[in-house]
Amino acid sequence: MEGGLWRSILGWLLVVAGILVVLLGAAAVGGSYLPDAQDPVGTRIVAAIVIAVGLLLGAGGIRLIRSGRRIARAAPKQPRLARRFTRVHAVGYAAAVVLGAAFGVGAIIYSFSLDGEVQSFRSSHRCSTAPDANCYQLRDVAITGVDISHGRGGETDTVHFTDSGSSQEVAIHPGTLDSSVLRTGAEGVATVWHGKYTNLEVSGLSFTTFDNPVGQRGEWRLIGIVVLGSFLLQATVLGGGFLYLRRRAAARSADEGGLLGSAELLPPSAIGTTGYPILPLVLHPSAPKSRLLVWLVALPIALVGEFFYFAQYGRVVQWIVGVSSALLVVVGAVWQFVLLPRSAIYVDDLSFGTVSGLGRRKSWARGDATRVVMRMLDRGRRTPALPIALVVGPDGRVRMRFSALMYSGEAVAQFAAGLRVPLDVDSIETPITPAQLQKEMPGSVSWPMRHATALGAGIAIVLIAGLLLVVGLSSGPTQR
Repeated sequence: MEGGLWRSILGWLLVVAGILVVLLGAAAVGGSYLPDAQDPVGTRIVAAIVIAVGLLLGAGGIRLIRSGRRIARAAPKQPRLARRFTRVHAVGYAAAVVLGAAFGVGAIIYSFSLDGEVQSFRSSHRCSTAPDANCYQLRDVAITGVDISHGRGGETDTVHFTDSGSSQEVAIHPGTLDSSVLRTGAEGVATVWHGKYTNLEVSGLSFTTFDNPVGQRGEWRLIGIVVLGSFLLQATVLGGGFLYLRRRAAARSADEGGLLGSAELLPPSAIGTTGYPILPLVLHPSAPKSRLLVWLVALPIALVGEFFYFAQYGRVVQWIVGVSSALLVVVGAVWQFVLLPRSAIYVDDLSFGTVSGLGRRKSWARGDATRVVMRMLDRGRRTPALPIALVVGPDGRVRMRFSALMYSGEAVAQFAAGLRVPLDVDSIETPITPAQLQKEMPGSVSWPMRHATALGAGIAIVLIAGLLLVVGLSSGPTQR
């Protein structure tokens, strides 16, 4: 068991390393086509070797993962209990939210502490021959170079200039101003207040430096508002999720208790004289109403924040990422609020099956059902177990499966009663991994569900690597 585990861990490390090496080689190939690339042919040859090494690392990792799984399957496994949302998790999340909110409040308070300095700066006047503690000077400067970089705060220009023969530099956020005027050889006027360069005027445009107290106050206040708002949103989402988990746990306990006596769960209006539901029986899933908070509040706010965040990387990246994310949210909302309520499970006199949200039916003959089994799929340490209902045939293979998360225990009991087959809930308290369930009852778990961790990790690695590549290409320092 331990040998298989370590083989799997080492295998995943090699696979991740191989993917990163391949991406590095691909980035080198892309860079060789740039106009200012030096020795592009040699770069491509080295990149091909790097990509080959990455593929070898990935292939070796896959072999180790497969051998580790064979060893793990050969060893007997003890089912582990499902992890629950404990008080430790609640305290940890609450502490993180409180600390984040405290940082936001602290940033806002610090921005208010700069009001005195801002007032002094705004009330200052140009220095004259008489000594004055609160005055500013205007000095003619010549720009000798500009370093341009992109970060989380957008474009940052580090302007190098000479002031009376002395070399100086200031950092500037151009914002919506035309930063092309900040170029080598340009002349301008710098504002010096209390020994700090607060403004730089070039070609009629006044750029605020990082040492300007008005800009400092605005940045700290904006940081505080954004951080405080985001953590308040997280607190709302986490609070709603916590209440949802509590209610779902209570409902699951009631459902499991009721499943043991499923006859009591059947309402009299749905039971004929034989004690079974009247056919045809059609049952629709019911999504929790708490998800409206996520779809109508959390995701739109996240999309707006994402749209403004990616503005620093250019309009092309901003619109591509924004439109793609919006389409994903729209597709998810359509599935959640349109297609999911229209889907169903059904039983009639001759068949049973599922109905998709688009109206497509997938059916089996009534004789293919011998029992309905309720199991809990273990999806990892920090993920709640997923209840799943399985219709098992005479040969022991699963004919039909559906997530019992969207159906109440009463609905599952009615479905089994409509099939005139027993409902097996003996093992519902013991979570089982998808691989173990597939081995126990073939056809019970689909291939994507059995490899959900690998697929999720692969998609996450590709997305993160692509995002880092885009950020790296757009944030590299340049000169003007």
